[in-house]
Amino acid sequence: MQRRGSIVKREDEASMSPAEIMRGLKIGVVEGPDGYREGAPVLLMIHGAGGRAQMWQSQIRPLGREINTLAIDLPGHGKTPGPGRDSIGSYAAWIREILLRMDTKPLFLMGHSMGGAIVQEAALLFPELLSGIILASTGPRLQVAPQFLESLKNRFEETVETIIKYAYASGADPVLMGQGAQLMKEAGPSVVHDDFLACNRFDRRNELSRIELPCLIMCGEQDKLAPPSLSEELKKAIPGARFVLVPSAGHMVMIENYRLFNEAVHDFVMVPECRIVPAKRLP
Repeated sequence: MQRRGSIVKREDEASMSPAEIMRGLKIGVVEGPDGYREGAPVLLMIHGAGGRAQMWQSQIRPLGREINTLAIDLPGHGKTPGPGRDSIGSYAAWIREILLRMDTKPLFLMGHSMGGAIVQEAALLFPELLSGIILASTGPRLQVAPQFLESLKNRFEETVETIIKYAYASGADPVLMGQGAQLMKEAGPSVVHDDFLACNRFDRRNELSRIELPCLIMCGEQDKLAPPSLSEELKKAIPGARFVLVPSAGHMVMIENYRLFNEAVHDFVMVPECRIVPAKRLP
């Protein structure tokens, strides 16, 4: 279907799956074990600052039994060539190009932390491409202290260790935390710094009431980096949004309590009654 002034799926891509199209565009992507199934909903997962598609490994396979699950590497991350971006709007514009090439429905976007900011931006700028959104461990404003941004330049590895220390709930597996730190370090200081700079520049507090898509919000009850109060703000601002506070989890909620997380995501995507948005009242 042609959309005026936009990139669309080419004729040679008509028989290709979304993952095949992304690989053709040199985008790092991980898909569910059964590949693409025509007619099943697509869930596109966007990682957070300094992350990569691997962050969603606890969702890709379990949710992939009924949903076409796709996790991507943002520019400059994982297997997607750089450079990275220093604004949420730039990342969202990049996502839009991918969605237009995929040209598939129903399509749900799920983002974690910075990825959640990208999803909010997408819901505001091109809602016609989406069927619903899932916001995990994020907020309408993601403020970062100036000294923290500076330390990512001057004391990168030490700062990453500090981030990971606060990213997990108390009692988290040290091996899991070590793996998380290694993934962020592999992204490199320039990309990670610009990701957090993009977060710091993001503020959609006054615009979220314009989002009319079905929305699921999730947050770990022990999240220290994007505390539950930010998710509460999202719920109050986005009409009809559902909020699930996940126990025994911190900022990495989709890893720390993946069973409860996956159950909520599955129901939101697969059960229409979970996505009902109240009609707007006429003035």
